[in-house]
Amino acid sequence: MEEEERLRKEKVKRLREEGLNPYPPDVEFSLTSVAEIIENPHPGRWVAVAGRIFAIRRHGGLAFVDLYQEGARIQLGLRKNILGKDQFKDFFKWYDVGDIIEVRGPLFYTKKGELTIEVRAVRLLSKCVKKIPGKYGHSLKNVELRYRLRHLDMMMNPQSFRAFQLRSRIIRSMREFLWQHGFMEVETPIIQPVYGGAAAKPFKTKINAINEEWYLRISPELYLKRFLIAGYTKVFEIGKQFRNEDIDVKHNPEFTSLELYQSNADYIDMMNVTEKLIVHVVKETIGTLKVKWPKIPHPESDADYLEIDFTPPWKRITMKDALKEHANLDVDSLSDDEIKSLLVEHEIEIPGGYNRGLAIAELFEKLVEHELIQPTFVIDYPKETTPLCKPHRDNPDLIERFELYIAGMELANAYTELNDPFLQREFFEEEVRRHQSGAEETHPYDWDFVEALEYGMSPAGGMGLGVDRLVMLLVGTHSIKEVIPFPIQKRLSTQELKKLEEEELGETE
Repeated sequence: MEEEERLRKEKVKRLREEGLNPYPPDVEFSLTSVAEIIENPHPGRWVAVAGRIFAIRRHGGLAFVDLYQEGARIQLGLRKNILGKDQFKDFFKWYDVGDIIEVRGPLFYTKKGELTIEVRAVRLLSKCVKKIPGKYGHSLKNVELRYRLRHLDMMMNPQSFRAFQLRSRIIRSMREFLWQHGFMEVETPIIQPVYGGAAAKPFKTKINAINEEWYLRISPELYLKRFLIAGYTKVFEIGKQFRNEDIDVKHNPEFTSLELYQSNADYIDMMNVTEKLIVHVVKETIGTLKVKWPKIPHPESDADYLEIDFTPPWKRITMKDALKEHANLDVDSLSDDEIKSLLVEHEIEIPGGYNRGLAIAELFEKLVEHELIQPTFVIDYPKETTPLCKPHRDNPDLIERFELYIAGMELANAYTELNDPFLQREFFEEEVRRHQSGAEETHPYDWDFVEALEYGMSPAGGMGLGVDRLVMLLVGTHSIKEVIPFPIQKRLSTQELKKLEEEELGETE
């Protein structure tokens, strides 16, 4: 690998000595796209295109080159008798697999019926001085290397390339749906003096100009509610959140969420909005409401897939009924001692000490979540599970909250939002007491938000959706790292990373 890179770097030096720029500032031709050429494949039509070389096949005075652009391939044909002896020779002297070039020439079909550009002019746009492992379509075997060198993964692996194209379309489709339904897109602070909107550990930072410790946001919720207090009726934000917690197949400390809030609505309205939003996105991006989902991380046959049906209406079930249905537990008939025994049996700990409502929620998470494959709204949570939700109108021990589960994953969380500043103050005070008892992940007391509520906020519903997890579902992967372009990885030394690259190259020679 080092010898290959040395030779390529030597070519760069020699090109410059001959007055040729291996990294010119612009293109010379008026370019089209490979995809457009494939859609209009008229023989004799002159085209110009830029892309990356992924294969070179020479047969005497004839050569064929595979050129890729945005995942689409076109074949180039080079003939010595058409290009001229010197230019034909120069191509093999200067160009390598990985180089980015622009070409111009007419279209024709080979004897085998393959659409090809007959190259009449070629120019180097960017010299590739790294040896690319394997062939195009080769997925790097080392998963850790794929995530660290994502540019190479997306370059070489069409499945990865398409996953991030799909991610972009999903986010665009979300925005279009919300705009069409009267929601205004807004921005809220990423650096906040009080982190809030969820129970999670924050990242801390210091603002030198005011000599204060602030936090990266864990949620935009409390600022989005301030928009409702100000009089806006429908708002949303798609953006990054930061939680200093787990790194695993479903969690990344930096992730993307959609949060939306609507005045004069409740959690039933939020269920309707959530269902319509996701159905719209699935239809627009996948083209069908029946999506294949792998049962295992690396399926090998059709038998390893199941079908997720997004066709509405989706199932709605209370948390307590879900425990009855999937775990055969009637928690209302159990004493606290019996629930404590179940916690011990299932190795569940409640930070800050036993709390009946939190214990029921933990048992649900442990015993039921993974069973919820088809889209399911789980509703009516114990009141202790969040301090930001309005008490249930029919049962003071519950709150008007739902979570959406698909493929055993929590995808969305929503409330009938608490707009009573007196209750909000009480709930925050209880969170402070729990924190003092040893529960780390509690909601801090946000005095400014309580004071903002005192100006009055209309009844409202709010919903937060994990964008990365929705992309996981539609891509068909069990790992969130497959759909986050640059997931967080533990840093490696230059030597360690180089060793991984050499091992990968050795396996793909």
